[in-house]
Amino acid sequence: MGCSSSTQTSTQPAKGRDKGDVIVTSDVTDHDFASTDKKHQKTDVNRRQTSAVPVISVNGGSQHQAQQQQQQQTKQQIQQQNGTTVQKSRSNGDVTSSKSPSGKHGEDNIAIENVEDLIGDDVKPKPTRKKKSSIMSDPKMFDAIDSHVARTPESVCTSIPTLAEYLIKPAHTPLQRARAVYKWITTNIAYDIDGYMGRSQKKSCDSGDVLRNRSSVCAGYSNLFENLCRCAHVPVKVINGYAKGYSHKNTEDFDLSKMETNHAWNAIFVEGEWRLVDSTWDAGYIDGKSFHWKKQDLYFLMDPEFFVTSHLPYIEKDLAKSEVWQLLDKPIDPKTFFKSLELEEGSVKFGVFPRTHKDTIMHVKGETCIEIQKFTPGEILDTLISFESEDENKEYKECVATERCGSDIIKFHVRPPKPGTYKFSLFISAPNENKSWPQLFKYIVKCDSILENLVLFPRHRQTYGPQPEYKELGFGEAIKKYSFFSTETGELDIVLPTLQQMKVMCTLEDGNANKVQNAVFQQSTANSISLSVRLPQKGNYRLIIFAPKGNDKEYAVAANFLLQCTKVVQEFRPFPVVFGGKATDYQVILHEPKAKEIPANSSIVFRFSSPNLKSVQIETKVFKKENDSDEWEIVFDTPGPGAQVNVFGSNEETGTRNGLFGYITK
Repeated sequence: MGCSSSTQTSTQPAKGRDKGDVIVTSDVTDHDFASTDKKHQKTDVNRRQTSAVPVISVNGGSQHQAQQQQQQQTKQQIQQQNGTTVQKSRSNGDVTSSKSPSGKHGEDNIAIENVEDLIGDDVKPKPTRKKKSSIMSDPKMFDAIDSHVARTPESVCTSIPTLAEYLIKPAHTPLQRARAVYKWITTNIAYDIDGYMGRSQKKSCDSGDVLRNRSSVCAGYSNLFENLCRCAHVPVKVINGYAKGYSHKNTEDFDLSKMETNHAWNAIFVEGEWRLVDSTWDAGYIDGKSFHWKKQDLYFLMDPEFFVTSHLPYIEKDLAKSEVWQLLDKPIDPKTFFKSLELEEGSVKFGVFPRTHKDTIMHVKGETCIEIQKFTPGEILDTLISFESEDENKEYKECVATERCGSDIIKFHVRPPKPGTYKFSLFISAPNENKSWPQLFKYIVKCDSILENLVLFPRHRQTYGPQPEYKELGFGEAIKKYSFFSTETGELDIVLPTLQQMKVMCTLEDGNANKVQNAVFQQSTANSISLSVRLPQKGNYRLIIFAPKGNDKEYAVAANFLLQCTKVVQEFRPFPVVFGGKATDYQVILHEPKAKEIPANSSIVFRFSSPNLKSVQIETKVFKKENDSDEWEIVFDTPGPGAQVNVFGSNEETGTRNGLFGYITK
């Protein structure tokens, strides 16, 4: 069997299929998982051979001395790990090739060493102690190696020894040599999609054939990696097992007796311990039709606790022998592996993991709430979701509402529209990567029953709650408490904390993204903004808050709120028109009338307060402040129907007065 690449990173979440997994075809057999170098076939990748693959070491100057020091240090580490002294399998550690030891290969002297002298090859697998982030703490640490690999001439690709000889020239450590090999394979070996899908004869998995064809399935990738590493003097193993790939079917009925291997990857001994790598999945992914390059290093030295969510070693159907290659203090059993959620690229890369719902399949009665959290520095900028019915092959856009809880926690409120099975995929916005949305997780939602009075969410693709930069936009810490609001009357009041007096812009949209006019009325003080909201009918609404960014001419989204209205008790009454920002500058708080339409030919009481107003004008009639109170109460006789009634004000008793509020008589 064979296994292809893992999840893709796309500009938009793909629909109607699983992304970047693998397909198992019947013409790939267990024989493919053996190392198949034509001259030195191996039936057990963990057993030594007498007839060994040649290993290249560079015997010249400081590089050879550095390698000898590295080897001596590694031997000491092996002795400590195994509790034994490592003995050379032969009294003479070097076996010379048919060429003279002094024969030149370029500018270096090349000696051929027996594979049995590979340092680390006999080290027992033990749980890793280092994190990938500490080993690869410098993002530029492999720049020179990668650049050298990118310039590999075609003339050295005629055989595994000559290719390995070229690749390791600038390398000084086993890690650097392994990186060079890995980089070349993940940028030069394409997945045999046609053979894998049965559209043509499957290409050979023999390492020499893979090098010549530049294409194979996972067994070919792992075999070529193994033989190049052995030539490069890097201890290496081929690990056979099961991967959650394209053919993987999520099930709650796991049967160990039916479990078969479908993938192969590698382990390398670097930095004093065994580490896991998967060159197949880092080379690229297939979509069932084509192979797409990724050329990444996500699975290079991936930490075992992440690796095991998608890769389960299963060597010779021996669980005891296999579980040690999980490299975990507490290995997981196959049943746990198959039910557990796979951590996709976005999860591992950005440190985002589930706080709840850690199994792939979830049963829902009515609704549920899934929480994720970022455990590494930085914020979750944005997320996208896809909620598809497996029964209907249809996407539903009204079943999930996304809520932001601070900078590091996101909640997904899920309400399936009908009983059935759904695929729920989560994606994250990749910082500094334009239009890139790596996948976080893929859930299977099995809805047993729906809510009695089901109200679906709006078709809004936004995350509700404040944006991560809310402080920079002038809002206080307490705004993190706000995401969802509900009303049983059609009216509600929202008070948002601010760091200073400010004016915001508000947009209200209904469930179909249609704008609702004159439905939000704002008033501000030195440390808050009060928003009065009136909803025309029951349903869901989105309230978008825009705040000034840097200057009053540029505004940015500060928050998105979900408003849920279950009932409206009276006819919708639009708020008065607010002119410009002078009402905010003068700190005017309007008490009444708070409806745009006022009775015609009537005596209307206007009540408001302001510490700054000194004169007020309604139409042509002027009113001046007569005491020290901030409260204003004015009785005004309105004209006939259809007339515009405007209220003006100023912080001076005379001069120009600015528009504050606008009404119309009815």
